[in-house]
Amino acid sequence: MHDADNENQIRNLIERWVDAVCRGDMEGVLAGHSPDIVMYDVPEPIQCKGLLAYRQTWELFFTENRAGPDRFRLYELEIHAGEDVAVAYGLLAIAGAPARCRLTVGLRRIGRTWTVLHEHHSMPIDLLQ
Repeated sequence: MHDADNENQIRNLIERWVDAVCRGDMEGVLAGHSPDIVMYDVPEPIQCKGLLAYRQTWELFFTENRAGPDRFRLYELEIHAGEDVAVAYGLLAIAGAPARCRLTVGLRRIGRTWTVLHEHHSMPIDLLQ
């Protein structure tokens, strides 16, 4: 598969994820994520392992952030994909947050499908104090 095709598939996966977050669609948020996902997040818990723990972080997010198109916006998405491993990164604007967050996503292609293995969300430390 050509790298541009891989990048397009990954971009579509991430855009569907962002849309699901905005709508509060939990199944859409979980789609495309590995059962063994590891996520580093801004609020506690700062590390979660596995799809159940990942789901619980989003349940908390949904209770504290209203659904809508401004709930979660992604800017400057960059994707670098090889044949079966990829990384994507960009900036997130979260409604009510004092600054944009940083997002890094690690993916692996299993068969013909890209799967998110790792997510890392972060903010500048001076905004968290």
